[in-house]
Amino acid sequence: MKKEKLFVIVAAVCIFAIALFMIGGVVQDIDYHTLSSLPLLEQKAAYDDLQTRKTVGEIMQLVGALLALAGFAAITVVALTVGQNSAEEAEKRYGKSE
Repeated sequence: MKKEKLFVIVAAVCIFAIALFMIGGVVQDIDYHTLSSLPLLEQKAAYDDLQTRKTVGEIMQLVGALLALAGFAAITVVALTVGQNSAEEAEKRYGKSE
């Protein structure tokens, strides 16, 4: 696989990871004030649902953050490798002739 294609794939994974992180934040955005408007017997079930949403959102954010970290590390490695290869090719092609 060409390094340019790998770079594009890893960049797409990073964009997905950032989106996943943001979606996780939206999922766990909880308004506890709505609980007080419910009857007392329904508040416990609604609270449990909100806690589940919070947990799912936190997991989504964790996965997104780990994917973003790995993706940006991979982008750095690919960019450094491509730069090193380009420098070596340029040195061979335009090397010092003394």
